[in-house]
Amino acid sequence: MNEIRTGRALQLERLQYATNKVTLGFKCEAQTKIALAQEAQQIGMTLSEYVETVISSRNHQVKSSEDGTSELMTTVASQQKLIDKLKTKVNFYENDLLRRAFHSHRGQTIEYTNSHGKIVSKTISQIEDVFTVLLDTVKLS
Repeated sequence: MNEIRTGRALQLERLQYATNKVTLGFKCEAQTKIALAQEAQQIGMTLSEYVETVISSRNHQVKSSEDGTSELMTTVASQQKLIDKLKTKVNFYENDLLRRAFHSHRGQTIEYTNSHGKIVSKTISQIEDVFTVLLDTVKLS
């Protein structure tokens, strides 16, 4: 009996050694996508992040606890807390002063004396570069 195949053949050998995330696409009912998008939005995640969390959690048994929450809901809530904590940290470091300095020096190469007394050049291409320059010029001890 001949096997009928549609679509492209999977390159599983290559995926085995992938170090970056890969794309997984699938078709579903429009209502399923809408429901997933709404669930993701309610907990402050993108649809992609939410679906990844759901799929990654598929091997964990979803047990309901006494208060009616599932392990998946607990995992999602835990990850949401981590996301919120990281957003707070980013907002602390990417403040208005840093943003203004970045926008006024974007694309420029700045020469400065670092904390070791050496003259250093740094091209400002991202906001982290401004932060690096500031930290590099401070001598703490």
